[in-house]
Amino acid sequence: MRKIEFLPMVMRWIRLDRKVMRVTFSRPSFLGIALLLALSFGCGPPSSGDGTPASTSDLPEITDEMIHQLINDTRVREVPAEDGASEAISWGFDEEEPKEIVIVERQIEGTRATIILDIKTTSAPRARDPRQLAGQIRTEWQLKTGWALRQWEIVKAENISMKYKNLPKPPANNSNNKPPDPPPPSASSNR
Repeated sequence: MRKIEFLPMVMRWIRLDRKVMRVTFSRPSFLGIALLLALSFGCGPPSSGDGTPASTSDLPEITDEMIHQLINDTRVREVPAEDGASEAISWGFDEEEPKEIVIVERQIEGTRATIILDIKTTSAPRARDPRQLAGQIRTEWQLKTGWALRQWEIVKAENISMKYKNLPKPPANNSNNKPPDPPPPSASSNR
């Protein structure tokens, strides 16, 4: 008897298939690959007829709302204290903190932009070390292009004149300091 007759039926088919090398493509898989190749040629940046990139008029605009949204999570390093006595801090803008933002200057050159902002902000309401910041920062933006989405992102933030001031800490709401509530009157003491 041969060894192959002792193997289960599934194993026999596997062993028999290993002897024959066969590569087949089904029609749907061939059409899918052709479709992917055809669509990949249309995913580049738009260009004019002579092969140069399209004009800056097709670039998405950097709006005030976009600046207010994308400044969140941006970090500015080396923010000195207003009084000069404390050491410099690094500040990350938070969505929860109130901000007043004024655009001082805006320069857009192709897919890069430099925007100078005058910002006044304070720490989020429940911050451990409440601070107030005011001054100007320079933000550098770059247009990021994906498969179907083109959007501006802040790639660098540099301090120009922003300084911080420590605010007084809010009083702690400590429930251990208040006297205990008197016990409620019981029904048995009225008899």
